[in-house]
Amino acid sequence: MNAAEKSKRYVLVLDSNAEDLFYTSMLLQRFGYYTFTTHTAQEAIGYMTAAKPSAVVADAGSGGTTLLSWMTKDPRFLDIPLILLSPLSSSDSEARARREEYAAHLGKPLKVEEFYRAIQTVIEKGSRRNLRIATHLNVRLDDGPRGSEGFATELSEYGMFFRTLEPRQVHSRIPVVLVIKGRQIKLEAVVLYTARFEEGSFREHGMGLKFMNIGREDREVIAAYMLEQLEEGLVRR
Repeated sequence: MNAAEKSKRYVLVLDSNAEDLFYTSMLLQRFGYYTFTTHTAQEAIGYMTAAKPSAVVADAGSGGTTLLSWMTKDPRFLDIPLILLSPLSSSDSEARARREEYAAHLGKPLKVEEFYRAIQTVIEKGSRRNLRIATHLNVRLDDGPRGSEGFATELSEYGMFFRTLEPRQVHSRIPVVLVIKGRQIKLEAVVLYTARFEEGSFREHGMGLKFMNIGREDREVIAAYMLEQLEEGLVRR
């Protein structure tokens, strides 16, 4: 999927709680999706009639189960996956009874990685199971005279996209140093693919790298950084 195709995808979010609505929609935007926000099931149906979403994320207590009931009775909406949200302590019997009709049922407050995987499963068909973020992280390549400093523009616990006008050969191994909050993380990475401007107007020039034999501690530092970036400025309830 290229960037133009993904930019057309939007997720409709239903929640009567303003803070939860903001938190959920902002996470989705930071995952790379457009969002429409609604407070009622009736309002949600109005949006869906005007523009069909790739998925719906709905709070059970805000009309999510009502919306699900309407969607299953309308052929226009039968192929739209719905992720139902409810407090972990909730004993919503209606939600449990309808579990075969929604794509996923997640507890509130949301767990970022769990939410990301659910969205990937229902929209991207699980193409990316590991959390990744858009970023601007300082990175140094220590591959001899060609070594250079630059930025990772996409990051996961297991790899990154490094922006450069001089991508290395595919399958070559490169020592890399990531700088996260003043801490240097030294890793070895292998080049999985390269991207050049002429290969597509939406592709950034650089290379995709996979971290080799990354230790648990380094992986945890990267994971904590990603979660912090995703939740920056958001209030978790």
